[in-house]
Amino acid sequence: MTASVRMLPKRIEYSIRALVALAGAAPQTVKAQDVADAQAIPPGYLYDLLADLRRADLVQVQRGTGGGYALAHPPASLTLGEIVRRLDGPGQDPPAGHDDLPPDRAIERLHHLWDRANRVRLDYLDAVTLADLINSH
Repeated sequence: MTASVRMLPKRIEYSIRALVALAGAAPQTVKAQDVADAQAIPPGYLYDLLADLRRADLVQVQRGTGGGYALAHPPASLTLGEIVRRLDGPGQDPPAGHDDLPPDRAIERLHHLWDRANRVRLDYLDAVTLADLINSH
């Protein structure tokens, strides 16, 4: 039996789904509940994501009556790689080693391969903008 590996963390998927919803409504603001409903994202989780997206300068918040969330940048100027970097930094940490074990060339090689895989993944995602993603379907 072949194991299926999910390479897209839910946090990133839901964040990009929220950004897609905001891009579709631009330049209007969108209420968080409307994004949650349209994208099937649990509302409590979405509020946390929107706060992260705001801190990452990916969304803006307009407070008050008629307020809501909007993209902070045009969809054509945001690559998926940039979105991932802003949310997670340059890449995931390599698998943890054991500090109490002597250095092992295989583990060093694993760390090197993990770093390289992250760079390749982000380079690939840098070739696709949020607008490309929206317009591809």
